Amino acid sequence: MDTDCSDFTEELQRIARVSDMLVSAHANLRDRYSLWATLLDLSILASSTWLVAVVFVEPKIGARLTPPGIDSQLWVGLLSILTFFLSIAQLRVDWKGRSDAHKRSFELYSEVKGDCGQVLGSGVPIPRQNCERLLTLYDMATKVGTVIPGSEFLRQKRRHLQKVEISKYISQHPSASILLLRIRMWWRDNRVSSR
Repeated sequence: MDTDCSDFTEELQRIARVSDMLVSAHANLRDRYSLWATLLDLSILASSTWLVAVVFVEPKIGARLTPPGIDSQLWVGLLSILTFFLSIAQLRVDWKGRSDAHKRSFELYSEVKGDCGQVLGSGVPIPRQNCERLLTLYDMATKVGTVIPGSEFLRQKRRHLQKVEISKYISQHPSASILLLRIRMWWRDNRVSSR
């Protein structure tokens, strides 16, 4: 039996860094898609409720629920079309499904990140056989997890790095304003040099 005794510490540190960034990215995307799904659900609920209110109430009340200058029958038709459109859009964009997929990826990479922290916390050289389970879990998270779209990757990486920098600064200066820190970081990183 051939055992690999080389030190895997650097590889685990790399996996921990990548997993940490992916945890942040998947959490951001999970929250974004969840918010969009909730807003779309509430829009469908609002238009459906308004439609029912206009259709099933007394015509006098229905006229009050219709915007001024629009025939109530036309308004019922417009609300019906809007509700139908939003329902089809909900099926097409599937923001709930995307949010759930990013949630699963978040959980997988969180586990990898946590396990890396435990293994690396020992401070001793780590042979490959001591981290096989962790390498397998990382490979599974990569294969099974949801991919971060290319158009989102750099934006998510930037957000993660900002979060890390702000977190470190806040540890030393707990009363600092996060908004002002973000503005100061933006200014520092985007101002044109006067050279």
